[in-house]
Amino acid sequence: MLQELNIKNYALIEKLRLDLSSGLNILTGETGAGKSIILGALGLILGERGNIDSIRTGEDSAVIKALMDVSNNSNIADILSKINLNVEDNEGILLLSREISKNGRSRCWINDQSSTISTLREIGDYLVDIHGQHEHQTLFRSEKHLEILDDFAGLKEHVKDINNLYNQLRKLILEHDQLLKEREESLKEKDLLEFQLNEIKDAKLDIDEEEKLLRERQILNNAELIFELANKIYQCIYDSDDPNIPSVLDILKSLRADLLKLRQVDSELEELESRYENTIYELEDIASQIIDYRDGVEFDPRKIAEVESRLDLIHKLKRKYGTETIAGLLEYKNIVSSKLNDITLSSSRIDIMEEEIREITDKAKKSALMLSEKRQDYAKKLKKMIEKELKTLGMERTVFEVQVTQNEILSNDEDYLILNDNGKNLKFSSNGIDFVEFLISPNPGEDLRPLTKIASGGEISRIMLAIKTVLATGTTHSSPVTLIFDEIDTGIGGRIAEVVGRKLKELSKSLQVICITHLPQIASLADTHYRVQKKVINDRTIVEVENLDADERVREIARMLAGEKITDVTLAHASEMIQQAKEERS
Repeated sequence: MLQELNIKNYALIEKLRLDLSSGLNILTGETGAGKSIILGALGLILGERGNIDSIRTGEDSAVIKALMDVSNNSNIADILSKINLNVEDNEGILLLSREISKNGRSRCWINDQSSTISTLREIGDYLVDIHGQHEHQTLFRSEKHLEILDDFAGLKEHVKDINNLYNQLRKLILEHDQLLKEREESLKEKDLLEFQLNEIKDAKLDIDEEEKLLRERQILNNAELIFELANKIYQCIYDSDDPNIPSVLDILKSLRADLLKLRQVDSELEELESRYENTIYELEDIASQIIDYRDGVEFDPRKIAEVESRLDLIHKLKRKYGTETIAGLLEYKNIVSSKLNDITLSSSRIDIMEEEIREITDKAKKSALMLSEKRQDYAKKLKKMIEKELKTLGMERTVFEVQVTQNEILSNDEDYLILNDNGKNLKFSSNGIDFVEFLISPNPGEDLRPLTKIASGGEISRIMLAIKTVLATGTTHSSPVTLIFDEIDTGIGGRIAEVVGRKLKELSKSLQVICITHLPQIASLADTHYRVQKKVINDRTIVEVENLDADERVREIARMLAGEKITDVTLAHASEMIQQAKEERS
């Protein structure tokens, strides 16, 4: 609900505060008094286009603020959550602000947090409908008609199910397409991967092999030197070729008897004798191992060639696959093996996913067709109810149509989710397969046309009143809770004016209604009555709004009845109209 509207330096308004109530709010005043200026300012706060020409002469900027009560409005809560605002933090109160500057800059805020015009517009769609010659009319936008029909029919839960199926299907299709793309790329390199895997596998590499081969090559290339040195060590330790030069062991053994005599003299040398004996045994063992090592090494050109060939293969593979170790080659082999395994598995995953897509598509198709059928049925009911209301508003011969058509796609060039029904490709979206549009023919013989093609402001307002009256009795909660009617009294009077007034009054029981009118029949029904007038102060024209008390209301309605020449008769008539409205209300 719109609680308060503040306007500063906008057109002829220097400074204005309008405190509004629930129920039926009526704005009256002479033609040209500035009533439409107030609606223009309200349109700006709801995201309509701004114009620097609307800034009051001599001022640098115009500022408009609107205080809204959005308690229990889940749609607004969802929008605000996207910009990290929680309306409950302010007890359900929302402050919308907008400033238009002479330099062409436009700024806006929501609860003092900087925002965008598009967010204001999105919020405005769920808060206020202005009916008359203004942009901000959700019923003029065909994309809203589907939502209105679903709300009227109570199909929100069904639409929610459709939305879930749509999201599941879209996600699966995106994943499926990505898998196909990845598999296609993988298949291009499959032959190469298989060759690389086999090449590394066939090499039968061992992680320590290169180190062993390098050692073996070192030994084989130095076989002659190894034989010579090992033989020399052996002879020196164990078996000298020269009988005149004893070996180390010969010398040690010859001294063994002397050490024994020393130990007999001093028993504390027993440990030393033991170590001496161990040294002899150790040297004998070393000599034995040296001779075994010498005999195990032989110069073998064939073996050398094998080792060189093996090392050359390892070097070639390392260079080819960009690694410095056999461990790197084995790791790359595992990577290639994993890729090939993924290619095999991807085909299986694609098959499983395609089956899932078929199942969800079938489910979505059944649900969407069922929803479409319900929409067709409720469209007929909505048509009848709106035409009935239009008759009471003096539009007896008006034809209203709620057109529900399935979105058939004739070309597959567009990126849509498609459901096929008996050879027809239907565009599937988050709200089903239907396109809904309200069409109207105000006069006999005229073709049905979209609401936007209707020229008369009075007709527009009455049509909107009829639609809103019907919708207000339905289950809708996403429609705006504040309705503003401008020019609703154009071209009507007498009985029809009374009917329009009663409709507005009835509508105001469930929604906040703000109505600009020139008809006393409508004004007399107001819960709150405001008078808009122009004044000249210090040679400057300003617009003022007064919240009328009981006596002022009588005089204003008397003026509407008789013009400026107010008489006791017109005052009595005005008072009677107000009293009659009160009695009808009670």
